[in-house]
Amino acid sequence: MTRRNGRAGVTLLELLIALWVMAAAALILSSSLGLMGRALARVGGEATDVDRISARVTLRRWLEEMPLGARLIGDAGGVTFFTLIDTPPLTAAELVAVRVSGEGGAVRAEAGSGTGDGALSVVLVPVGEVTGLRYFGAPGPGDRVEWRADWPEAATAPPDLIRLEYTDGQRVMPPLTVIPARKARQSEMSLSSPVPPG
Repeated sequence: MTRRNGRAGVTLLELLIALWVMAAAALILSSSLGLMGRALARVGGEATDVDRISARVTLRRWLEEMPLGARLIGDAGGVTFFTLIDTPPLTAAELVAVRVSGEGGAVRAEAGSGTGDGALSVVLVPVGEVTGLRYFGAPGPGDRVEWRADWPEAATAPPDLIRLEYTDGQRVMPPLTVIPARKARQSEMSLSSPVPPG
């Protein structure tokens, strides 16, 4: 058996094994960094979707929190309704007019005090158009309950449903279907409602 010299360096086999381990580690590290880069690029694109979802939720809340007796006037191009908004600079002490339309190249909801001052604005899409706005219900006592292209100012109550369809300029967005005055409808008791306990 030959004895190794303590001052001798590494053998060629040891050097090849070390290089192979470092190459494998570099390969794993580069693939994981590539995945991280793609994930970060995807998250950056989704940030605008968060703003759009937030705008949809805000518009839904404004419609659902409108009082049952508040006016709602609409046609295929836009809808104006009156609701209570408790977001500064507005106060829930008075009804606020909200206009939803695709005017100006953006689909937006603008809330003001009825004078068109635009105190609050929610942009559903910055570049797009309203492709459909439909109303479900009966505007008067003798009318049929059906989908309509407009909701008259003389209607006795808001529609049962509103369906807003729009695009963002490149693709069709999911439709927004809302029950106007949902909170007021659910809090209203009728003769068919069960008697509260106690």
